[in-house]
Amino acid sequence: MTEKLTTAALCQLELIAEHEVDAAVDAYMADPLAPTFVFREGYRLNLAKAVRRHPGADDVVSRGKVGPALVRPFVRAAILQARPDRG
Repeated sequence: MTEKLTTAALCQLELIAEHEVDAAVDAYMADPLAPTFVFREGYRLNLAKAVRRHPGADDVVSRGKVGPALVRPFVRAAILQARPDRG
């Protein structure tokens, strides 16, 4: 079985563009319960699940009264370290 690549690795392979990662972060910031985000090339990522599974992002988001300037880099890290599905 082959291992799924992280979003960061897919960016390095130019299968996901940086502007798509920015759009995914924007989508999460606008609605943490947003539906699955679809990148070009058919990669799909449940943003809420990605944030929940990232210890730092989950901790910061769970604090509640943390401003978006602090939350955003953690959400971005969670998305970059997540492993999107294809198809």
